[in-house]
Amino acid sequence: MAASSGPLFPRRWILVLLTVSARCSVSAFKVMEGATATLSCQYSVSRLGLSRVCWGRECGTFWCNNILAQTDKHGVISKVSDRYRLAGDVLAGEMDLEILDVKRTDSGPYCCRVDIDGIFNDKKIIQNLRVMKAPVTVLPRSTTVHVKEAPPTTEHWRAVESSHLAIPRQNTSVFPLRTLIEEPLPSFSLQINIPVLSLSLSLLLLIMGALVILGFKRGIHRRALKTGW
Repeated sequence: MAASSGPLFPRRWILVLLTVSARCSVSAFKVMEGATATLSCQYSVSRLGLSRVCWGRECGTFWCNNILAQTDKHGVISKVSDRYRLAGDVLAGEMDLEILDVKRTDSGPYCCRVDIDGIFNDKKIIQNLRVMKAPVTVLPRSTTVHVKEAPPTTEHWRAVESSHLAIPRQNTSVFPLRTLIEEPLPSFSLQINIPVLSLSLSLLLLIMGALVILGFKRGIHRRALKTGW
């Protein structure tokens, strides 16, 4: 019995390993950097009922290692960041993991583990994510020329100088207007001097008339004296 049981012992472990490997599926896909990656994970709720599910970077011995998000029969119980969220119809057994704004460091394996009663009964789904570098868009040379500001041309500076020179030119045009306004001033002064001149002439005439009359009287007086002698 002991000899017969010896060869059966490794066969049993081979069957166990085959059973465990049959419950683990592996898939891989690529996604561009900065996009949203959706890692799929499904199980049969009608056959197994609602179960606990975890998403991690590795499938551990009893549960996920480096857990990103996990749920129980009532809903999400934890997640490490808002970049990770569970999507899909939970009642239908869809426990997809969405990673927002993926980076190059997000590349690598991800493990979805569904808790099923019994030893080595957990369902494991491994997703290998490869984040591709986003292509760099090179602008044509023509567009780069339009982006740069062109240096000011000589015509522009001439226009600026003409605009600045227009101010003193306008100020110089004011001077002839001032001379036109001030021109009547000499005539006004002449109008003021005419009455003074006329008054002076009249006084002069009166004085000359008085002298003539005085001389005339003196002549008459002299004649009277001569006749008296």
